[in-house]
Amino acid sequence: MAYLETLYGHQSGVTAIDCHRKEKPISTGRDRTARAWKLSEDTHLIFRGGSRVSAADCVSVIKDDWFMTGHDDGGLSLWMTDKKRAVASIENAHAVSNPDGRYQGIISVNALKNSDIAATGSNDGYLRLWKVMSGQRMDERGLEALEKIPIHGFINGIAIGPRARFCVAAVGQEPRLGRWDRVPRAKNRLAIITLRTGTVDENEDDELVNLNEHERDEDPSEGSEGDESSSGEE
Repeated sequence: MAYLETLYGHQSGVTAIDCHRKEKPISTGRDRTARAWKLSEDTHLIFRGGSRVSAADCVSVIKDDWFMTGHDDGGLSLWMTDKKRAVASIENAHAVSNPDGRYQGIISVNALKNSDIAATGSNDGYLRLWKVMSGQRMDERGLEALEKIPIHGFINGIAIGPRARFCVAAVGQEPRLGRWDRVPRAKNRLAIITLRTGTVDENEDDELVNLNEHERDEDPSEGSEGDESSSGEE
C-alpha cells in the first residue's frame, strides 16, 4: 500500500467517499456537491442538487452508476451518474424535529452493493431500511420506506452484511463529524441487527439482492449530463 496522488475539486471539506468495482469513487463535501471521479482520466463529474439542497454528510454507491446521499437537513437522495440532478429525493427522511424545529440530519447511509436494500441512520432513535428502485423507466425509480428499527443514540456508521442477513451499526453519544450535540444516555457500541431469519441456500440468489450478472463494458458516465471538470489542482 502506497500513496499515489491527490485529487482536487471540492471547494470545501470532503465529508464521505465510497466506490464499487470500477475506478470511479463518489465523494461528497461541504460545498454541497457530489463528485464522481474518473481516476484513469484524471477528471470528475459534478452533481449539484440545487440551491435548496444542503451539504451531504454521507454517501453510498449502490452499483457503478447509482448512489445515495444523506444530507444534514434530513434529506435523502438517489442519484444516477448520467443525470446532474437527483432521480428521487425524500425530505425529512428521519422525520423527528429537534427542540429548535430543525429536522434530524442523515448521519450515515449504506446500500448493499448491486441490490435494492439500503439503510440510513440519524439520532431520532431509529435505523431505517429503504427499498431502492433503479429501473429503466422513470416510474421504476425511487425510494420506498420499509422498516424502522429502534436504536438509541447517534448512528454514525452502517454496514449491511452479505445477502442482507444482518447489519452492524456504529452507535455513539455524539455525531461523528463534531461535538455539537449529545445523547447522554446512549452507549458507545456496535449494534448487530438481524435482518433475515432462517436458513439461506448458499447457491440461491437472495430475493433481496438483484445482482447484475452482466456488467456493461462501456463507462456508464459517457454522455453524462453532469458537469465535468479536471481533477488537477484548482
